[in-house]
Amino acid sequence: MVFQSYALFPHLSVLDNVAYGLKLRKVATAERRKRAQELLDIVGLGEFSQRAVARLSGGQQQRVALARALAIDPRALLLDEPLSALDASVRGHLRDQIRSIQQRFNATTLLVTHDQEEALVMADRMAMLKDGRLLQIATPRDIYENPASRAVAEFVGLSTILPAKVASPGRLDLGFAELFAETGSRSFGTPVHVLVRPEHIQPDPAPNAMNRLAGRTGAQRYLGALTRYDFEVQGAPKPFLAESPAPANEAIAIAPEHLRLLDH
Repeated sequence: MVFQSYALFPHLSVLDNVAYGLKLRKVATAERRKRAQELLDIVGLGEFSQRAVARLSGGQQQRVALARALAIDPRALLLDEPLSALDASVRGHLRDQIRSIQQRFNATTLLVTHDQEEALVMADRMAMLKDGRLLQIATPRDIYENPASRAVAEFVGLSTILPAKVASPGRLDLGFAELFAETGSRSFGTPVHVLVRPEHIQPDPAPNAMNRLAGRTGAQRYLGALTRYDFEVQGAPKPFLAESPAPANEAIAIAPEHLRLLDH
């Protein structure tokens, strides 16, 4: 197990921390030191084997904790928010390294995280839990593109979620507008929530575009590598979050297949 707080032994060297589990299993000294050194080389800390753990950075300490967990050749590995205490730059690098090491050792791994990007990047399958209940288990792509509930949709990725009801087969009433959508077998008047991802909003559409909404570009949110724009539609309870502004005819459009309906 790898803990959020590292849980290393401060009175032991880096090498002895990694070898600790092997010592408890009565592995011979030479063999356990050899195994510990091999793992430190794998996690990129071979030259720090005799250093005190207190002299390592947070990212280095977490790699020691990972090497210690792998030393006993576990059938399953539990990572309890292992990156949450680290700076963003260190977190990104270590995230990729953990993923690479996990694939190298082919160990079944359960990662607990509240970071959506971390979950999407590192997982083969994701299990979404809230208040002790399992909401959905699927691949990261399926979780993002087809969330089973509003709670799941809100966790994975920025989006606009609005209340609506089924007006007729293939048509939704949002109060401020009616939109075409895939309503499935839902009957007239069924309440739903509509999920729209920013990348699915088309700015500056043709006048006859399906699901065209007039409005204006409002506030912008600078997020470093990307920028998100609020598009305000009269009567809507909240703005639509878009990837691009709509400067020309002040309108957006959303293809029916990109409207995701959430029943709860």
